[in-house]
Amino acid sequence: MRSSAKSLRRVHRGGFTLVELAIVVAIVGVLAVIAVVGYRKYVLSAKVSEAQNLIGAIKMAQEDHRSERGTYANLGATYCPTGAGIADRKFGWDPTCSGGNLPWTTLPVHFSGAVQFSYATVAGGPWVEPPGTSWIAWNAPSSPMWYVVMAQCDLAAGGDSTMLVGSSLDNRIFSQNVGE
Repeated sequence: MRSSAKSLRRVHRGGFTLVELAIVVAIVGVLAVIAVVGYRKYVLSAKVSEAQNLIGAIKMAQEDHRSERGTYANLGATYCPTGAGIADRKFGWDPTCSGGNLPWTTLPVHFSGAVQFSYATVAGGPWVEPPGTSWIAWNAPSSPMWYVVMAQCDLAAGGDSTMLVGSSLDNRIFSQNVGE
């Protein structure tokens, strides 16, 4: 009998209790949640970087346009390319797309590959707050020499668009609903 009691103790010592297994599962679960949240933030930041880079390129193109022609290009508030701005869908850039006033070929902006966001740029004339930018505290210009570049996309496919806005009025790029 003594030998069987010793062997039972050895088996018992070599295994895990249910509590120990539950703790390990809980720790793995917490680590998985942290990894998923981190990955989601990484993916959103990659998508938003497209808009930040292209807004910067459009701002430089606007400044080039002004130095050559004496005015900023008012392409209009209609977003291009048509159909972009929808979660997980990319569209090729169409330089002939018209924002309402002029086609994008007016500005020397070149996009390689497809874009996630849709873009619009308005400029000049008496100050009128661009559509959808009421969340920005604008310092309305006294001069008709201004432009605003807007990028929007429904990144979460939930109906709330992520919007990034740059302008000649401020060096910053404003953002709304990024990662929400």
